[in-house]
Amino acid sequence: MLRSVTSRLVFFYCLLLVLLGGAFLLFTAVSFQRYTRATITDNLAARAQAIWGTSQGLLDQPDHLKQLIESRFAPESQDRFIRIRVGDNMIYRSGDPVEHDFAAANVPLLAHAAPDASLVGDLLIYTQTFRQEDGTPVIVDSGQSYAFARTMQARLAESLFIGLPILLLLAAAAGYGLMRRALTPVEVMINAAEAYSFNNPHSRLPLVGTEPRIEALGLALNRMLDRLDGAYVHVSRFSADAAHELRTPLTIIRGELELAMAEPRTPKDLDKAISNALEEMTRLSGIVDSLITLSRMESLWGKRAHSGVDLLALAIETIDQMSLLAVEKQIGLERPAGEPVVVAGDRDRLKQVLVNLLDNAIKYTPPGGQVRVKAGVENDAAFLVVEDTGIGIAPDHQDRVFDRFYRVSPDRGESGAGLGLAIVKSIIHAHGGTVTLHSVSGWGSSFRIDLPLPSTRLVQPADGDENGMAAATIAAAPGQQTTQTQNG
Repeated sequence: MLRSVTSRLVFFYCLLLVLLGGAFLLFTAVSFQRYTRATITDNLAARAQAIWGTSQGLLDQPDHLKQLIESRFAPESQDRFIRIRVGDNMIYRSGDPVEHDFAAANVPLLAHAAPDASLVGDLLIYTQTFRQEDGTPVIVDSGQSYAFARTMQARLAESLFIGLPILLLLAAAAGYGLMRRALTPVEVMINAAEAYSFNNPHSRLPLVGTEPRIEALGLALNRMLDRLDGAYVHVSRFSADAAHELRTPLTIIRGELELAMAEPRTPKDLDKAISNALEEMTRLSGIVDSLITLSRMESLWGKRAHSGVDLLALAIETIDQMSLLAVEKQIGLERPAGEPVVVAGDRDRLKQVLVNLLDNAIKYTPPGGQVRVKAGVENDAAFLVVEDTGIGIAPDHQDRVFDRFYRVSPDRGESGAGLGLAIVKSIIHAHGGTVTLHSVSGWGSSFRIDLPLPSTRLVQPADGDENGMAAATIAAAPGQQTTQTQNG
């Protein structure tokens, strides 16, 4: 492909040189032709004036005039033509030139109202009419052989036609060499990219001695490789973790079923084996559902149209639904208070975030502890805080708690797959927000969610719309209201 690009560049470069060279050749030839003719014409005009000055007073003495003109202007030896006419009478005409470029007797009579030059064969004639004192017209023809000028023009054109293609070939060869040299870093990058593999993921494209724009391209590609390397490591770790998490329940299910079929069992034993298998199937189904949720949130499908959601009302509703869990563990569950906090979002997904955070807070808070939820607006953004007085999270684990399948430590009594906080992070990021953790081991944890406020005021949609559809009313200009129907 690089050779193809180089070939195309050289082709267009040579085509441009040919066009410019052809234009230069044409311009030079035409300019030289005009210059030589104009120069000869100026000389002929000056000679005509000199001839008129010489012939005054001698027009009635043809022999003396002939002798004077031939001695002064030497027309035959200098390939010149001179002719003087008074009215219709020819007073003087020079003879044939030594080089025989033209026949003087065959030169036609020319009459011009104004001084002008005409090319007759190989003779350039300048004709000018003068007046005697009595008004009698005197026509002076001053001519010069044009053969030499044509020879010079032909030699110039020949030199250009021969020399210009040679120069073009040399320029094309030099251009090809320069382009190959300029594209050498690109070729090195291509070879390095072809050699790149995930077996050696830390190799990068070389950038030494490259042109600034090519270096910028190499830096951009290296940054892309860094992202690919990180994504590959993430996917590899995710695949290994997913395989491990899925293998455990499958192994338990297989073991229970094999024991149930290996030897006669009592109905009680069979019920227990089936119950254990169903329990692991439920756990396996939960892991799969969580993975599907994560996959959807990271796809375009997960970024569905948003409607108005009141975070305060959603938090109160979720707390009421989960209060029994808190009562069972003798944990206080404090409801938020204040003004409605309306954001643009997917109500079901935001509720899933609250459920996951509250479930973790209740799970890791000992009896007698407290779980509090706050909602409000701060710094032009909506926030939601879930904090507890539980066992907390050690600083070494806080950077990874949002990773998939990551669990802090077995002694915390964790029974999940380690996907809850990963789902929280994915949902919040899909809403354009952020989630942060502040935790002190032994004192508790605080999860804070920040979501952007909508650019227009959204009214919380009414519940009970069919198929999960809700109407979001957006405040428009005074006296106007626009209702949008969005998928919740």
